[in-house]
Amino acid sequence: MKVTQQLAAAPALQFNNRKVEPLHRLPFVGRGTHPYQLCFWTVPKTGGYAGGNNAGRGLARIYLKYLKQHGRPEGLGALQWIVRDMFDSDSDGPRTPEQSARRGQVVGFFDELDAWLHAAVCHLEGGLDRQSNEALLDYVNAGLIDEQASVISRPRKARRAQS
Repeated sequence: MKVTQQLAAAPALQFNNRKVEPLHRLPFVGRGTHPYQLCFWTVPKTGGYAGGNNAGRGLARIYLKYLKQHGRPEGLGALQWIVRDMFDSDSDGPRTPEQSARRGQVVGFFDELDAWLHAAVCHLEGGLDRQSNEALLDYVNAGLIDEQASVISRPRKARRAQS
């Protein structure tokens, strides 16, 4: 039985295949809190620490596959937006100067990493192509419902590839 079939009560992530922009098709990109606003991290806060860690690993692999296939349109990566929305998901109020400074540091740091990640996924063999997006998404959704997970694991096919 697929994990997505077991998620009757928990919200399952899905690819947004109807979106025009490839970035907007990623399963963690969705509507923001305001009309016409896009949020780059709409992942449910479920699964506990270990399940959340597993979900994060799977979503990272999906993002790396996106980078390899689509690159950085107009030289802009999305990693800084993803991380920004991860941090900002709990705050809607005005920012202090210190929070604004930290946000700028986070955006700059992850934008630079994004450029290097793009180069790495295009030129290094890391097994990304051995896993389908659907298998990775099943792994992510399993992590979102697995609050009892005690061992942080990698997706099965990736583990075999490392042997």
